[in-house]
Amino acid sequence: MLYKFPGPLKIVKSVNSLPSKLLVVVLMHTSTAWAGRPLVTEDAGVIDTGNCEIESYIARYNRPYVNLRWMQLGCGIGLNTQISAGAGRETTRPEPATIAAASGKTSLRKLTAEQAGLAIAYSVLAGNHVDHMRHESTEIKAALTVPRQQWLLHANIGWLRSSSSTTKTTWALALERCNAIGPVDLMGEIFGDDRGAPTAQIAARWTVIPGRLFLDSSWGAQFNSAKSQQASIGLKIAF
Repeated sequence: MLYKFPGPLKIVKSVNSLPSKLLVVVLMHTSTAWAGRPLVTEDAGVIDTGNCEIESYIARYNRPYVNLRWMQLGCGIGLNTQISAGAGRETTRPEPATIAAASGKTSLRKLTAEQAGLAIAYSVLAGNHVDHMRHESTEIKAALTVPRQQWLLHANIGWLRSSSSTTKTTWALALERCNAIGPVDLMGEIFGDDRGAPTAQIAARWTVIPGRLFLDSSWGAQFNSAKSQQASIGLKIAF
């Protein structure tokens, strides 16, 4: 959900198995897809009933080495809720992988220019394993967004359970400056979980056609000895 003000608006680790690489990388950036790209941090806004968004991006990670192409469709279905479905393709070593996800978000308190918003986001991720798709993870999180003039503060706390029965407490904080440079929004965030080093990211979003077409990019690094980094570029079409 891209929230507009009126007037002048993931954790990569060195792992060896393909399912682990898939889970680690996709959890970071499909979360970014489920949020308002290019942030990984989820916002509290929900797509209006009857409206839809198509989001697509490409991302590259250096540790582990992964190139990811992703596309998803999200729509507002009423009852203060949106749902999304997406799929992507990873180019990894030793072989590529296909991934898919379904997610949703329900607003508990509507976000406006004057009022903080609160929402619950939920998602299920699957990846190909040998010759079939297999459940990889399930996540639920609370998302708070606080507006302050041209600024938005986002905060998340959540829980993620993977197919290996590992449970993580996830968290994220982001600060967004709407229309920082004309039609370009600038933002920064830090996110992580209770089992690894956090990741910091800077990003920008360009409103090409207000309310319709947006371009974005991001770059981030994890605070670990492996010097893990990632970059992405994407677009969103709203209709």
